[in-house]
Amino acid sequence: MESEKWKISDFVMIGILSAVYGAVTLGIGMLTATVNPFLHLFSPAIIAIILGTVVLFVVKKINKFGALTLFITVSIVLFSGFSGMFYLPLVGVVAATALVLEIIIKQMKYSIFALAIGYGVIQSSYIFGGCIPVLFFLDQNILHWQEAGMDAQTIENFVKYSSGWYLAIGMLGCFIAGIIGIYIGKGILKKHIKEIS
Repeated sequence: MESEKWKISDFVMIGILSAVYGAVTLGIGMLTATVNPFLHLFSPAIIAIILGTVVLFVVKKINKFGALTLFITVSIVLFSGFSGMFYLPLVGVVAATALVLEIIIKQMKYSIFALAIGYGVIQSSYIFGGCIPVLFFLDQNILHWQEAGMDAQTIENFVKYSSGWYLAIGMLGCFIAGIIGIYIGKGILKKHIKEIS
């Protein structure tokens, strides 16, 4: 799988595609949040299906250990920066998940199956990381949301859809969507990158 050394072009590609990934993530997140809190729970699943091709492209084109972790980490940092909601536990959970999974995926020689499962877990970590404020710091966040002008019904819905069965369903949906996204990417990219076919 791996080429010898990282090149400047590898970092440029990760930077550009991470910015695209972050911007699309922000756009979908904003759209789903304004439409319905329940729909917003599934924004990482929607993103996984749409952007699984980009993740597969980055991993197979750069062809080096660390490409997946760096891409996912830069993407989450850019997304949280673009949105103005940089939250260290979210970034930490997603980045740590990507690193652990890339170590495992490397042992499996970056097979499509391993990448699909790994990307599904990474997308699930977006949901879990995003729900940390509700799961562990609810009182502080309710006060913050009230100060920001959120009404009680909206806060109640965000809490409801960020915990319990809704959280489990959202994470499962993201896991499945991550797998689907990578396999869609395989179908799109197999003619362009010989290692994918």
